[in-house]
Amino acid sequence: MSEVLNDGRPILIESERDRIGAGPWARLFASAVEPHEGSSAAERGRQLARAGAVHTVTVAEGELGGEVEEHTATIAAEPVPVRIWSAIVRSASRTASLVAGIEGRAQSVQLMHAMTVDWEEPLVPIGRSLSRSCTCGRDACEHVAALAFAIASEIDHDPGLLLRWRGCVERVEDEPAPVIEPDTSSDAWQAGALPEPRPLRPLPVGAVLKRLGPTGIRVGANDLAATLEPAYAAFAQGDVVDR
Repeated sequence: MSEVLNDGRPILIESERDRIGAGPWARLFASAVEPHEGSSAAERGRQLARAGAVHTVTVAEGELGGEVEEHTATIAAEPVPVRIWSAIVRSASRTASLVAGIEGRAQSVQLMHAMTVDWEEPLVPIGRSLSRSCTCGRDACEHVAALAFAIASEIDHDPGLLLRWRGCVERVEDEPAPVIEPDTSSDAWQAGALPEPRPLRPLPVGAVLKRLGPTGIRVGANDLAATLEPAYAAFAQGDVVDR
């Protein structure tokens, strides 16, 4: 959904300086759209912006638009990915200067730096990643420049405008967690068939006695374990008969 700035009325430029845009976000945005400040298009754009020729300015995620004289100009860029903005918001929660930028209350240089250096996702897109268009038939024209200067002036009044264009407002929860559907094709609690047991291997005669070792009980001259070994052997051979 797009918003219309100033109820569609002309954007008024208060500053009389040659360069429009006082804060770092505003200045960087204007120079990204129109990098050649001394060009004829830039100079004519400043004249149009200061004359109030820019009106019906709209802000939507990824696109800015406006009427300049009898033409319609647009400036577009891919929004910041949700996963990156969510991570930035989480990591910056304890840094006041970053929080002020994230909330659109200040043109935070720290936020610009963090997004560019740490996340490789500039808050203000570089010039070649911007898409400019105008119904006059020329992309790099005075109408696009005038729109950029008017919006830069508005960013000085409301830094959150830049965030809304970049899709960086209230998007932390926009990306739903994946839903994993249960597998109903089979009973999850039913185990598979048990493997066939291996044949039992008989223990050697007297294995238990050998494992336990000497008992410490003497029967004559021998330990009890040694005395019992012949009995175990007799039982194994079946030599013991009932009497």
